[in-house]
Amino acid sequence: MNISLTTIEELQLKVNQEKERVTEWLKSKRLILQEEGQLLPIYSSFDIRDNGIKVAIVDSNLFPAGFNNLDPQARAKSISAFKEYIPKIFDGHKILIIPEAHTRNKFYLSNLCALKNILMKAGYNVVIGSLRDDITGDGINVEDSNGHIIMLEKMRRDGCKLQTKSFDDGLILLNNDFSVKNPDLLDDICHLVTPPLFLGWHHRRKSTHFMYYNQLIEEFSQMLHVDSWLLKTIYTVVDDVDFRTNETLSYVSQKVDQVIEGIKEKYDEYNIDSVPYVFIKDNSGTYGMGIISVSDGKEILNLNNRKRNRMVFGKQKAQINSVLIQEGIHTIHSVESYPAEPVLYSVGGAVVGGFMRIHSEKDNRTSLNAPGMKFDILLEGNITRPIIEQQFDDSDLSLYAILADIANIAIAYEHKQNKEIEF
Repeated sequence: MNISLTTIEELQLKVNQEKERVTEWLKSKRLILQEEGQLLPIYSSFDIRDNGIKVAIVDSNLFPAGFNNLDPQARAKSISAFKEYIPKIFDGHKILIIPEAHTRNKFYLSNLCALKNILMKAGYNVVIGSLRDDITGDGINVEDSNGHIIMLEKMRRDGCKLQTKSFDDGLILLNNDFSVKNPDLLDDICHLVTPPLFLGWHHRRKSTHFMYYNQLIEEFSQMLHVDSWLLKTIYTVVDDVDFRTNETLSYVSQKVDQVIEGIKEKYDEYNIDSVPYVFIKDNSGTYGMGIISVSDGKEILNLNNRKRNRMVFGKQKAQINSVLIQEGIHTIHSVESYPAEPVLYSVGGAVVGGFMRIHSEKDNRTSLNAPGMKFDILLEGNITRPIIEQQFDDSDLSLYAILADIANIAIAYEHKQNKEIEF
């Protein structure tokens, strides 16, 4: 690259020079949502890509599955945040967590164990249910990656109530993103369910989220007099796709070249000597599935069968019928020479901490959310230090945390748009 990698540091400095305006702007957005009776999500996580010149949220998850990767300080912050948030929506003390069906994954079980312990320390009686169909009796004991034993209780219906051996009424907390149809067991239940079922991936679209996110980034950037491209990605959407057909490949190829051309224009503006590229993602995808990366539309026309098949079905064999073509941002971060990216966790709309996702078999341009990934503590720097320390109200802001705040508001806009739709 032909320019010094100081742009993000300059942006970090600018948000703190304008700290009062930034905090008031975020506060005003939250206040409008509050007046409309619209809360921020109970929890969420955000994948961040920072190449030293620009930084953006590249994925927002409403059903985070890495609470076990948070350090003790972030877990303590989570406890306080749950204590503050849950009474706003629920006045009881019983919570039933409904997890992913793939509960044989020991690392995912460690997430459930950590989440349960956090909620219990927040003062709640917590039960973990299960959608597994092989459970007989009242439940089954499973072991997580740390050797902890967790009870998964069999769920059943009693009228409109969902019950287990230890749970008869209370808050339903989803830790399952429902990439396929919502299970019949949850139809018309008379419990408060959060996040709501209509924000599962069977209904949700990445493109809707990034539409709201980019709109907010535009407004935020205008306020600070900075180029909004430095804080967002260029993207487009292609619907009605089937990667088994040449027609789809041809159309997606054209759209890839259009996005690449938009990126090239910005690279020329900033004198960036690098090859632009895009990620093509399942528009309702999760767990790093249904994603490929290319630098030219011609690569789409020449996809091998393995990559074609990767874009036919997503999680739980859900057919991919819409894709997001999103500007790629390489990561400047590394841990022990391996590429790494920050992942931030939020509870009740407040960033509580995060960690680095690392992959020893990937490069700094590819998706790190893939089998073989590992996790470590957040790297400390000017941008992450405010997240790590979280000590004083008058301390510096973190640009990363601000972007997570904006993405949380975008999720609230998604919720507002969808809550009156009949699914």
